[in-house]
Amino acid sequence: MMMKTKWRLYSSFIMLTALFSSATYADTTPLTSFEADYIVYRAGKSHGTAHRYLTHTEQGYELGYSSDISWMIFSDKRQETSNFIIENGSIKPLRYTMQRSGTGPNRYYELNLNPETKVVTEGKARKTKAIKWQEDWLDPISYQLQLVLDLKAGKTEFHYNVLNRSGNSKTYHYKVVAEEILALPYGNTKTLRIVRTEQNSNKQIYAWVAPELDYMLVRLWSGEDNVEQFDVQLHKLALTPTMQTNDTP
Repeated sequence: MMMKTKWRLYSSFIMLTALFSSATYADTTPLTSFEADYIVYRAGKSHGTAHRYLTHTEQGYELGYSSDISWMIFSDKRQETSNFIIENGSIKPLRYTMQRSGTGPNRYYELNLNPETKVVTEGKARKTKAIKWQEDWLDPISYQLQLVLDLKAGKTEFHYNVLNRSGNSKTYHYKVVAEEILALPYGNTKTLRIVRTEQNSNKQIYAWVAPELDYMLVRLWSGEDNVEQFDVQLHKLALTPTMQTNDTP
């Protein structure tokens, strides 16, 4: 039971088909496409790998995440995708999926968001959620890129309304607390350290992003009662600046 309790905290990072045409929604702030590989550590030992990518599609963007982690008798494999557009500097998620396999039951989650009808559906059956539409919703991974856009806009504190995998909303709070140079598997990197601030919580989450790498997430550390649970660090990175297209004659 204790090992299961510790292992579940990996999901903070291991967490760590668009519906509309690009002619309808204009990208006002193009993001940089990337492929990023990470090593997942605990107590200084590697327990697996993770991969993130961002591509520019005909409809907008697709952000993806996958991981393959093992620790003692436990294993966890996950894949997540988020399809979204950008409107006036804000990410608008359209579809989110996550599938998980390994120790314990397999899981599949799906959210579809329709900004025209203001309806959210959940699961493969696309059951309508009886919730009031919010324009600022983000999904479990797209909020990471909203933070990038907000950092580029000069912000240092962030508040995001994030739908979880079941379509229920929670507000995440973050702020920039320091500038640091990290020695990573990728190499020495100038970073900004960001902390997730939650009242009355015994969990600690720190993220480091690299401004010179287009604010790429290069490290994520999580603990409980200040005891390390995992430390995810960038290993390899390929950046491809996205060329913005102008759909206006």
